[in-house]
Amino acid sequence: MTEYMSVREAAEKWKLSERRVHTLCRDGRIPGLIRFGRSWGIPIVTEKPDDARKNPSAEASGANKAQVAEFLGPDAKLLVKSSSCAVYQLENETGNGIASVYGVFPGVQLIYSDLHLSRIAENRGFFVSPDANLLVINHCREGRFECELSQGECGYIGAGDLAVSTLPTPARSALYPLSHYHGITIIADIPRAEKTLREISGMLGISGLDVNGIKERLLGERPFFLIRGAEEVSHILSELYNAPDALKESYIRLKVIELLLFLSVIHPDEENRRTYFYKTRVNAVKAMRDYMTARLDKQFTLDELSERFNIPLTAMKNCFKSVFGVPIQTYMRDYRMQTAAALLRETDEPVAEIAAKVGYDSHAQFSAAFKAATGAAPSDCRKVSVRNK
Repeated sequence: MTEYMSVREAAEKWKLSERRVHTLCRDGRIPGLIRFGRSWGIPIVTEKPDDARKNPSAEASGANKAQVAEFLGPDAKLLVKSSSCAVYQLENETGNGIASVYGVFPGVQLIYSDLHLSRIAENRGFFVSPDANLLVINHCREGRFECELSQGECGYIGAGDLAVSTLPTPARSALYPLSHYHGITIIADIPRAEKTLREISGMLGISGLDVNGIKERLLGERPFFLIRGAEEVSHILSELYNAPDALKESYIRLKVIELLLFLSVIHPDEENRRTYFYKTRVNAVKAMRDYMTARLDKQFTLDELSERFNIPLTAMKNCFKSVFGVPIQTYMRDYRMQTAAALLRETDEPVAEIAAKVGYDSHAQFSAAFKAATGAAPSDCRKVSVRNK
């Protein structure tokens, strides 16, 4: 029959603090543990772990709490942590989300983000030590990401886009204009990652895993390098989003190497340069969006909006599409139909009144537009709602 010792006895035997032994137990680095309420039972024959003074998973991932907090911001709270993954919840007045942080190699970590909020707390989540030298790769699977720079410019990535950037960078905030974002972030601490990747290159007999070389070639003096919806990137990363849990860690390592090799040969031509918009113009199109969505019963021409918000017509259309991902007319059509569908489901208002509320004078025009957008007639939507009730 196995005999057990307490945490206190183990601490005395191994000449460690009780707090340190508790940490070793929580991290699963002592075999044969048994939990007794809030205490741990440690097999009496257990030898002091070789890594008792250092957490190897943190060393392997480079994902220490301070660095993760820099990216996830003060809204992040640790939910659960294992030897290979830490899961954080992000929550503020704009919504919530989940970020899962994986250690890949020493100096390299990967974050899965599934966010349903419009921003991460400004400023604090994006400033890192001035001595840091980090390469950051972001891939957006769904939604839209806005990054404000200190020079008063804003950059965007949308579904299918991949962005390469570096930190420290003059970024000030992380915003999500569609209140939804699903994507992957890879963070490489360049000095530490280079050593690891050099060893991997030697073992595999490959070249190109030069993180600092990728940074210098793709970025130069630019804060961002963007690849828009490339099929090669989708092919590399699609399996990461769908990998079975049992294979996820192996997939992550293989795919990070594959992505770095791809970035080592891609040409930073003019087609891949990112367009930025001044924050004043971004604020203007956001105010315009708010103005239109608060007055759904009215229809506005693009010329009227351009004059009201003092933005040249072409610049207004380009900026709006970059911020929200679709042209103005498409955005407002979808917003009207979503609002109408909610009113049909949640109220007993006549269809004609709902049509007028979302800007249609004609019941027939509204019905045709609603069916074209949703695939169902307004009356069908209401019947479903009644049945569900």
